[in-house]
Amino acid sequence: MKKLAMALAMTGAMAMASVCSAAGEGAALTKAQKALETFTAGINGVETVTYAQASAGLVPELKAKLTEEAYNGLKKSVKEKLGTCKESHFRSFERFNDGDRVVYLGKYSKEENVAMIFVFNPAGKIVNFALNPIKPAPAPAKAPAAPEKK
Repeated sequence: MKKLAMALAMTGAMAMASVCSAAGEGAALTKAQKALETFTAGINGVETVTYAQASAGLVPELKAKLTEEAYNGLKKSVKEKLGTCKESHFRSFERFNDGDRVVYLGKYSKEENVAMIFVFNPAGKIVNFALNPIKPAPAPAKAPAAPEKK
């Protein structure tokens, strides 16, 4: 009986420790999601999101590359290649020493599954991003039937 009580106490202590250690990751994820909401709304064609609002969450190096003209080209490209975003769902949040990576899975009108990957620096600014359509793997070709032996 003492062993059972000790095992339950250890399990409870480990569960509490894991919940407490996840608190910091939750704050980082919340900060990242706020920057993502504005940026993804902008590239998905929400007209009320301006370039200034969408680029506020970018690091200066990425902001220099993604000028207002390039941003408008990106919006047009997303619309032409992927279509309209129907929905997006959070998939993963990974912490690294030099930043974080957040992955969403989106559904667009022209592409069924799109991986939306965002990389953040420790300050919570977007360093890089990618929108990758996920295509199903082609079915393997069937091997020709062996000739029958008589």
